Amino acid sequence: MWSELILLFVIGIFGGFISGLVGIGGAIIIYPALILIPPLLGYPVMTAYVASGLTSAQVFFSTLSGAFSARKKDAFSLQLVLYMGGGMLIGSSLGAIVAHLINADFVTYVYIGVAMLALVLLFFKVTPRHETPTFHRLLLILIGGSVGIVSGIVGAGGAFIITPILLAVFKLPMNTVVANSIVIAFISSIGTFVTKAFQGYIPLDLACAIVLGSIIFAPIGLHVGRHIPSTVQKSIITLLIILAITQLIF
Repeated sequence: MWSELILLFVIGIFGGFISGLVGIGGAIIIYPALILIPPLLGYPVMTAYVASGLTSAQVFFSTLSGAFSARKKDAFSLQLVLYMGGGMLIGSSLGAIVAHLINADFVTYVYIGVAMLALVLLFFKVTPRHETPTFHRLLLILIGGSVGIVSGIVGAGGAFIITPILLAVFKLPMNTVVANSIVIAFISSIGTFVTKAFQGYIPLDLACAIVLGSIIFAPIGLHVGRHIPSTVQKSIITLLIILAITQLIF
């Protein structure tokens, strides 16, 4: 029992550190780690349902502290957070419910699709406008809901998708995106986390272990990441995602 908790703590450390290092949601790393690593060390295979539940717990708590800090920034927009975050909250709750009804293998297929999208978005470059941003409310809700459904299925917060969408679709300044994306991801994670908790897919002891490791080491990854070139950061996360996708497929 204790050895399994230590393993989950180490996975949390790894996911949290990589999340801070490259600035992408820990779900991309933690979900495949939970599926792939325990069986290699002789532990029971974790179902996709439980893996996504534990991932949702990690995302919820890792974005919580960031959300409190971000809302104090000048570029924080309550309107943007309410409309897009509200859409994602509804969508993520629906996605978590749908995940409970579909085949477990399909949850993994959704992750693979999301991971492939993450690879593309890692190298997606846009030039945002710098004038005062304006928001199309209905579009924010619809896009937020769509991203939320996918995020809810795999237990992710969707931060890695939110950022390029706000830049490319809404042409928002980078400071506005940075100040609001983490808050939107937190709101999205609420629906997923609560739904999967009620469904019984978040074992408390395992969740505490992985969340603790993630929270402790995410700031360390963030500190290290400031001293590493962006090209190296992208290479690290690209290699890890490709490895995870390959292992999950084969």
